[in-house]
Amino acid sequence: LETFLRMHKIPYTNDHTSKFSSKGKTPWIQYNGVSVADSQLSINFLRKTFNLEDEDLTPVEEATGRAFQKMTEENLYWTMCHSLFIENQSRVGEVLPLYTGIKLKILIFILSRVLRLEMWGHGIGRHSSKDIEQIGSEDLLALSTFLGEKKYFLGEEPREVDCAIFGMLVQIAYHMPGTPHERLIHDKYRNLLEYCERIKAKYWPDWEDRCFNADNVTDDMGHIYHKPNGMAS
Repeated sequence: LETFLRMHKIPYTNDHTSKFSSKGKTPWIQYNGVSVADSQLSINFLRKTFNLEDEDLTPVEEATGRAFQKMTEENLYWTMCHSLFIENQSRVGEVLPLYTGIKLKILIFILSRVLRLEMWGHGIGRHSSKDIEQIGSEDLLALSTFLGEKKYFLGEEPREVDCAIFGMLVQIAYHMPGTPHERLIHDKYRNLLEYCERIKAKYWPDWEDRCFNADNVTDDMGHIYHKPNGMAS
C-alpha cells in the first residue's frame, strides 16, 4: 500500500499506533474522514479518488497479475508466517527488536497461537511443516520463473501488481533471517532478490534511514509531494 502511494506520488502520513480498522485488519487508510480497510480496497479507493488512469494492460496481463498477486497474498504469505513465527521462533527477536525478554516471549506465544488457528481455518495449517515448506518453495519457483529476466512482473514498467508482490517478497529478502524462504530468494531465485532491490531503489530512496535511523526520519510524507487534493494516512 505504501509503495503504491509512492508510485503515484500521493501524500500520506504513517500512523504507528497499531490501531486496527473496523474490520480488525491492517493496513488501512483514512482520507478526508473516510476510512477504508484492507490494502487492496484502499488502493481501489485511491485510484477512484485521485482519478488515476487505468494501467495499459491486456485482459490476459490483468488476469495473470491478479492470479500471481492472490497466490502471493493468500498462499505464500501463510507459509511465511509458519516459517518465521512457528518454525524459527528463535529469530523473531531479530526482526522485532523493540520486544525483549518476557515481552518477546509473550508476543511469540500469542502470535504463534493466533497464526496456528488462522492457518488451520485457512486449510494450509493442516499440513505437515515439511509440506508447508514445499508449498512456499513452489510458490517462489512460480514467481521466479514467470519474472524471468523482466525488470518488473508484467514487463519493463512497474505496475500495481508489483506493489503487492514487492511488499511480500521484500519481507522474505530482509525480514526472515535463517528461514528456508530467505535462503531460496538469496541463493536460488536471485532474480526475485534483484527485483526487490530494483523497486526499493526506485521508490524507497530513504529505505536505509527508515530502517536503521528511524529517530531522524519523519513519517509525514506529504512534504515530498505536491498534490493539493488531500492526504491519506
